[in-house]
Amino acid sequence: MLKEGERLDDLFRESMQIIQSREVFSFSVDALLLANFTRIVKRDRKIIDLCSGNGVIPLLLSHRTAKPIDAVELQPQLADMAERSIGLNGKAGQISMHTGDIRQIREMFSHSSFDVITVNPPYFTNNQPLKTLGPHSIARHEVHIDLAGVVAAARFLVKNKGRLYMVHRAERSMEVVNELVGAGFRIRRLQYVYNDEHAETAMFVLVEAIFHSQAYVDVLPPFYIYDTDGEYSEGMLEVYYG
Repeated sequence: MLKEGERLDDLFRESMQIIQSREVFSFSVDALLLANFTRIVKRDRKIIDLCSGNGVIPLLLSHRTAKPIDAVELQPQLADMAERSIGLNGKAGQISMHTGDIRQIREMFSHSSFDVITVNPPYFTNNQPLKTLGPHSIARHEVHIDLAGVVAAARFLVKNKGRLYMVHRAERSMEVVNELVGAGFRIRRLQYVYNDEHAETAMFVLVEAIFHSQAYVDVLPPFYIYDTDGEYSEGMLEVYYG
């Protein structure tokens, strides 16, 4: 099951394991927060995760629903790790992993075919000073697809009144909102994530957007990863352990 340089990490709340490797991008707290933020209701029939990496978000969501989940990842090594993690956890009948480029999403899926879309996209533009090169570049920097491209793929896939869930860097939150609104989405929920209560600025923003909706936005209370003692907050412990 494991190849050279790989390891098994635990998804504690879901009682699952996931294959990871230092050679490629590993999931972080933002993926856990996005999966936790995502709402799935009875009427939802089809779910898809874009920029899926090693498949952590589909695995986390599969713990909460029996509905079919598709996932798309560009990098073959990560997609292969996801496939094996899906099999390891007995989810091969529910989660379908696709190795592909979401810039060609029209060739992979039908128009307006998903009720729920999740995406943890590349965060950094190519002119940001935080840019680094190496195996993590495509996952974290817009070297292959930018925010507009991600939103365009989601717009093609989403059903009328379908929902898109995204996590992004807080400093780009207004750009995220503008792109979504320009593509016909309406922001339904917004939550900023802070390191702790003393942090001067947020780290991440979690967004729920509905396609062709007239809903107004609910700005949720801040989410703190750590408490004042430097330990995981109660909210974060719930995300990890339930």
